[in-house]
Amino acid sequence: MSMANEFEIKDLGKLKYFLGIEVAYSKRAIFISQHKYVLDLLKETGKLACKPIEMPIEQNHLTTEASEDEAMDKGMH
Repeated sequence: MSMANEFEIKDLGKLKYFLGIEVAYSKRAIFISQHKYVLDLLKETGKLACKPIEMPIEQNHLTTEASEDEAMDKGMH
């Protein structure tokens, strides 16, 4: 049974922005960013002029699939 049989479904095309997350695509990767969301939060809280600090993860970090021995214990979460 497909969802289309149970619900009215409309194709909105490729995802670009959802719940504060911007999504961009290339031939090799999908990029997600919360740049606009963060700017809106900074503007709303009056902190837009604050100085940035180092990120806890390097920019353009590429993730890889976990191997069997590195896989997360799903029962724990």
